[in-house]
Amino acid sequence: MKAILGSRPRVRGRARFEEAAGLVESLASRVAPADSLVEVNLVGERRMAELNRIYRRRRGAAEILTFPYTAGPGEGTADEDALGEIFLCWKRLEVGARRRRVKPAHYMLRLLAHGLCHLKGYRHHDAESESMMEEVERKLLHGLIPKDAIARLFE
Repeated sequence: MKAILGSRPRVRGRARFEEAAGLVESLASRVAPADSLVEVNLVGERRMAELNRIYRRRRGAAEILTFPYTAGPGEGTADEDALGEIFLCWKRLEVGARRRRVKPAHYMLRLLAHGLCHLKGYRHHDAESESMMEEVERKLLHGLIPKDAIARLFE
C-alpha cells in the first residue's frame, strides 16, 4: 500500500511526521496490496476540532480521524485502489504519547494502525470486536517498534 503524507508547512510536528514516512510506508504495506492508496494528513488542533465537529458532532480536537472512501453502505469502496484518508493532530498525539510513556512516533504508528484497520472494515463496537481489532493492530506494529512500547500502547 502506498501512503501519501500531507501537511501544511507550519503545522506542529511536521518534521517528525516526515521523518517517520518510511515507518508509515512499512506499516501501510502490511495492511493492503501494494497498488492501494491511503492519504495521511497532519493537521493542527483547530482544523482537527473543525473536522471532529462536522463529521462526528463532537467538540475539541481528536488525535485521529479516519474517513474511508466508500460508495455507500454495503456498496464497497468508491475506488478499489484508494482506501481513504487519515487525519492526525500532532499536538493531541504528543499528549497521548506522554500519557502512555512512549515516543510520539511510536504512538503515531499505533494510531495509524488503528486508522488503517478502520479503513479495512474493522470496528470496535463491542468487547469482542475491540479485542480482535487490537490483536490485528499489535501484529501490524510487531517489528516496527519495541515490544515494551507496544505493551504500553495498549494499556
